[in-house]
Amino acid sequence: MPHLQKLYAELKDKGLELIAINSGDPEETINKYAKESGFTFKIGMGEKPASDGKNYQVPTLYGVQAYPTNYVLDGEGKVIFRSVGFNEEGLRGALEKLGVK
Repeated sequence: MPHLQKLYAELKDKGLELIAINSGDPEETINKYAKESGFTFKIGMGEKPASDGKNYQVPTLYGVQAYPTNYVLDGEGKVIFRSVGFNEEGLRGALEKLGVK
């Protein structure tokens, strides 16, 4: 995820919003890891209930079968890019098509 932090730091002021989803670890573990790693993007819960009692089914809704899976969504929530594994060239290309460069 450090590569995502680098991309986010570079492009957040140009319109990039990044949300990572973790569905395998407890919320406390996720928060500790994010803080220790200096991540400044949002990290949401996947399949497990969060502290608010809600169960967010993001990986199921998006058909995630392996980690990492990356998506780029446009302003209306339409998926315009998907990759399994980190594909920086593909991510940047999709972001450029949205005007984020």
